[in-house]
Amino acid sequence: MIELFGLAILGFMLSDWFLPIQWIKRKLKMYNWILFKDIVYCVKCTTFWLTLIVLQNIYLAAIGAILGYMIKFIVDYIETNYYDK
Repeated sequence: MIELFGLAILGFMLSDWFLPIQWIKRKLKMYNWILFKDIVYCVKCTTFWLTLIVLQNIYLAAIGAILGYMIKFIVDYIETNYYDK
């Protein structure tokens, strides 16, 4: 269960929050790869595929995607309500 939370956090960081990866994604955005955009810019998709590759269980991958989405929702809520006030 701990590794599922870790993969959800890693999926969130890869898709939305970790700044060095965001710079690379912006550079690759100009090539307009549809599959790349769908997988790497969506927290749920990134967490789902990462968990499915690592754990090889579709049920845990679905739960990981939900956890990744919840983490994104919580971080966005904290950033909008408590950041820079």
